[in-house]
Amino acid sequence: MLLNTYKKVMDLFESGNGYRDASELKDAKITTVQIKELVNMGIIERVSHGHYWLVDEENGKPENYKMIEACRVNSRAVICADSACYYHGLIDVEPERLSVATLKTDRSRMQLNFPVCRHYYSDLAFQQDMQVDETPYGKIRVYDIERSVCDCIRFRADIGEDMLHLIISNFLQRNSNQMDRLLAYADAMRVGKIVRTHLKQNE
Repeated sequence: MLLNTYKKVMDLFESGNGYRDASELKDAKITTVQIKELVNMGIIERVSHGHYWLVDEENGKPENYKMIEACRVNSRAVICADSACYYHGLIDVEPERLSVATLKTDRSRMQLNFPVCRHYYSDLAFQQDMQVDETPYGKIRVYDIERSVCDCIRFRADIGEDMLHLIISNFLQRNSNQMDRLLAYADAMRVGKIVRTHLKQNE
């Protein structure tokens, strides 16, 4: 690879804070062969099909990079359940699998370099209680904390009882003043009875 081409690639990634999509590389006249060469050299990492990261051995990836990459790969995906609870600081240890919500009609692939647990939602439930946070690396779409606790109870088979117990206990300690909001959301999503049962078990 010519030095000028290499410098152009580096400048392109650095101006994008480390992330670039294949379409952006193509627009900059970077060929597929050149991209593959950079990947093989360990200079850039293939995040997913059509998405790349400029490897930074000194600083590593940004905080919450899994969430950032999932939202970059699928612009309609939303971080949910236990992963959303981690994002909001309700639990200290990041779940091994990233929990992601997508529409039932969304069939786009989400093959990333880490495990993803995908949950499918109806149109009505999908848009509710979602916030969008801007980062220098891209947007993070995530459900709010009350909805995420309810979703953890709904998806308890995937999350596990120990993690669910920890999430509910921490929520009760830190967000007791938001209980009405939590139960109102649970009732709206028709999971009020089971949410109340789990809350009572954790009192």
